[in-house]
Amino acid sequence: MAVVIYGAGGQARVLLELMDRAGICPIAGLVDDDPTLEGTKIEGVPVLGSIDRLGSLVRVHRIHRAVIAIGNNALRKRFAEHAKSIGLRLPVLIHPHAYVSPTAHLGDGTVVFAGAIVGAHVQIGEGSIINTRAAIDHDSMLGDFVHVAPGATLCGSITVGNGTLIGAGVTIIPDIIIGNEAIIGAGATVIRDVGSHTTVVGCPAHEIPHHGVRAAALEARV
Repeated sequence: MAVVIYGAGGQARVLLELMDRAGICPIAGLVDDDPTLEGTKIEGVPVLGSIDRLGSLVRVHRIHRAVIAIGNNALRKRFAEHAKSIGLRLPVLIHPHAYVSPTAHLGDGTVVFAGAIVGAHVQIGEGSIINTRAAIDHDSMLGDFVHVAPGATLCGSITVGNGTLIGAGVTIIPDIIIGNEAIIGAGATVIRDVGSHTTVVGCPAHEIPHHGVRAAALEARV
């Protein structure tokens, strides 16, 4: 069953390497809304065209699965919904050098990168990213379309809401609850609960007044 990749940027390059190491094939190609990329190749894999053309490309290339190579949580959710609407499955991808407990559950489309650890009885929803060397300890629950950036450490029994970004190098102590679509700035130490649609930074983490802080500045680019 052929697979297509949404997005042809930096994360696509990393995912292509992961898929090669994990034996995920054949890869039909990539789709991206940048018209200048059509006909080019990323790591030897062709960019087939725009996302709007995917319906016809699915039939031509007999595509049954999709991988979302988008770091932004909201965009990843939108493209995942688009893929499912045209009948594509979203496989779970786990790098061979990651560890995922046999008692953990990963939702469709979740990706676990090299060096990451997902501990016992962890629950992760759909379309989430557990990035390079991130660690999620026992009994934690993450919602859908969460991004845990490189080197973040989530101690045991943590709850994270849908669409939340946990920045690079963050530390979260046990039993913390983080709401939906929160942003935890890079390097923060979280010692108390964080509400939905809230941005926190610093050690210890404290709220900053505007959620409009550029998420791109806080989000890890892989």
